[in-house]
Amino acid sequence: MANSMAKEHYCKGTAMIGIMADSHGQAETIAAALGGLKSIDCRCIYHLGDVCDSTHPETAEACLGPLRDLRVTIIKGNNDQAIVTNHSGREKPPVSAEVLQYLKNLPLIRYHLNAIFAHSLPFVREMGLSSMIGDMGCREMLRFFRKFPDHVFFRGHGHSPEVAWLQRQQIASQSLAVGDKFNLTEKFPCVVTCGALTRGFYMVWNPSENVIECHSFR
Repeated sequence: MANSMAKEHYCKGTAMIGIMADSHGQAETIAAALGGLKSIDCRCIYHLGDVCDSTHPETAEACLGPLRDLRVTIIKGNNDQAIVTNHSGREKPPVSAEVLQYLKNLPLIRYHLNAIFAHSLPFVREMGLSSMIGDMGCREMLRFFRKFPDHVFFRGHGHSPEVAWLQRQQIASQSLAVGDKFNLTEKFPCVVTCGALTRGFYMVWNPSENVIECHSFR
């Protein structure tokens, strides 16, 4: 893999942040989103998991290559973990030992400013690997709002872009379409599902203005 020893890029300050998820083994979607983010000079990028597809592990290296070359911070998704589980220790795995080790070592969660990044649920300490596949329903959202009252949680797993927040003790939500901008300032705590690369979606967050924008490469 080209530049296989490149370190992850950790975001600094309030620079614009690109967020993508759920490429599911489709390397071309990663390349398209990275191209879009580079065109707006967005150098700090997260991929929120399911980079790979467990049914097509042979595409893992092609998907990881451009992310690692650009020092994208990658969060582990359930498909990424499934490749590790299914192929580690096999005599002739469809992916290299180096790729398997890299996937195994991916973090389940990352933090930046008042933001939390994970594949599905933020309760990694309590749930471990199960946090990658847990549903973000009303019960889980209320739990997040209580535990992290001043945070925004960016997640993948759900494939449609959406923002959810607490309004008069009830959960309110809004779906996002391509080009939509949403100001998070009065919505903390909130949950942002960034949408799937397989559907063309990715997102940009401007922390200094607390604004997110839904993008598409299609």
